[in-house]
Amino acid sequence: MSFADIFTVVVPVFLIIAVGYGTGRRALFDAGGAHALRELTMQLALPAALLLSIWQTPRDVLVEQLPLVGLLAFGLLGVYAVLFGVLRLAARRSLRRAALFALACVQPQYAFMGTSILGGLFGAAEAAVPIAVAGILVNVVLDPVVLILLGLPERQESRPAAAAVRQPALATVGGGADAPAVVTEAAGAPAEQRPSVLSTVGHALREPFCWGPVLGLILSVAGVGLPKVAEASLTLLSGASSAAALLYVGVSVARIGRPKLTPAVWAVSLTSVVVLPLLVYGVGLAVASAADAAQAALIVAFPVSPVPLMFAARQGDPEDVGTIGSAVVVSLLLSFVTLPLIIGLVG
Repeated sequence: MSFADIFTVVVPVFLIIAVGYGTGRRALFDAGGAHALRELTMQLALPAALLLSIWQTPRDVLVEQLPLVGLLAFGLLGVYAVLFGVLRLAARRSLRRAALFALACVQPQYAFMGTSILGGLFGAAEAAVPIAVAGILVNVVLDPVVLILLGLPERQESRPAAAAVRQPALATVGGGADAPAVVTEAAGAPAEQRPSVLSTVGHALREPFCWGPVLGLILSVAGVGLPKVAEASLTLLSGASSAAALLYVGVSVARIGRPKLTPAVWAVSLTSVVVLPLLVYGVGLAVASAADAAQAALIVAFPVSPVPLMFAARQGDPEDVGTIGSAVVVSLLLSFVTLPLIIGLVG
């Protein structure tokens, strides 16, 4: 694929994000409007697109995707574990900071940007499978693990005293499920209530972004035909996913503000959009096919998801919020250059 073809796919995506950024800067979308865009994408349009694409995929093709599942598990879960260990043990970072920064390095905006870019490169049906697999790994495994780590006792040491406040559910970008609201207690009150492991995973599984692809997988493997009425309805609904998703990315970036260019910001950003995709691609070439390596690398090549930023905001540490928020913006700007280069590399 020539660079002209690559830019034909990538440039329109960033133009729509720029439109969303402009509307965010001009306050045409307030917090409620941005939340509505997210809900339209994550609760309706994107699950419909994934359900439709996977349902239409023959089961023998789905079975062939098992190496891709392993590569994505390595890139999202394995690399997270390594980074967390390095930050915690070698760099002597606190438990909370190690958990947040490692998450920022490995959780990309694969869902919102991936549907447009991967769909343009491979077709909607081919793109649906890696997006769905990444969504399940992140929503059901990675993000719940991080929430558990953030709930361990060390986090209580630096929290400021505050009146009991109910935090809003997380509005995520890149496929993380909304986390249950948490009640912060005043000083001297009982420890804050944390969701259990089962309730956190159960909450993720109830999200359409998780069960939609799983339902499509079950229907495909069972050989259930797709009725024409269902196909037409899902096609109409899924058509709203790309534009709404990209507009939301732009609006969310506009709400973050001007980034800080600290070494930590550069480290997280470059790890996300350069080091991680190249690592996954290299491992993929060694243990799987070139096609699986390319799809896995592109899934993890997208900018930093705001999910770690939202997790950080709930911990009350302005330094972490500033660093991760800046990494979201910087990685998005870098990806305008790195994405075409990585697409050209993986072919």
